[in-house]
Amino acid sequence: MTQRASITGVAASHAGRVIVALLMLAVASLVLAGCHDEERLLRRLEEPPARLPVEPNQPDTPPAPALLDTVRDWQQPKRYAAPITANWPLVTLIVDDDYELTYRVPFEWTSDKPQGQATNGLDTVFARASVTQLNDTQLSLATYAAQLAEGAPIFQFASGDGHVVYVTRREVALAPTDPDALREVFHTSVVSIDGHIVKLDVRYPKDLDWRYDELSSAITGTLQVRRR
Repeated sequence: MTQRASITGVAASHAGRVIVALLMLAVASLVLAGCHDEERLLRRLEEPPARLPVEPNQPDTPPAPALLDTVRDWQQPKRYAAPITANWPLVTLIVDDDYELTYRVPFEWTSDKPQGQATNGLDTVFARASVTQLNDTQLSLATYAAQLAEGAPIFQFASGDGHVVYVTRREVALAPTDPDALREVFHTSVVSIDGHIVKLDVRYPKDLDWRYDELSSAITGTLQVRRR
């Protein structure tokens, strides 16, 4: 009886260690998942990434029905019509050896022109032009615009040299399930330049939408493509 009890005790002890080890693994997985989730949320706030069709559960077609039938012609806000914005200073982003992207911001803004970045005097609105890692042979510009918009209205206009530019506006939350989480508004223009998909984001906190909505739309509407 004593030997059997000893064997039983050893087995129980071993089983207990296995259970503890499994629990520790589960906790570690949750912690790592939480870290990854936080990183994804922060990345979503800083610069919402395109959701490529190659990612799991993502469709190969634009998440908007008959995209070309729903896209509307871009109308510059009346308060910032072309005669006004045409006098604003230029901000430039070098795309490659042949092309550069330009956009305009009000005179009181400060800019890092070679880097395609600018901010207003209060540092509450931030504009940034960037070359994405996408090539239009991987993903069409129209599909990218539709994925970026996530169901929000999409507009289009042609740059002075004939490049098609898509424009959209959407809200991004740091934690989408938390109604009190910080939210930002992104006004975005996207264009394909020499095969590269390039975008211009103008962003600000959601609670300042009443103040900067039209201005940000006007800035995205000044996007142009030029040969260097």
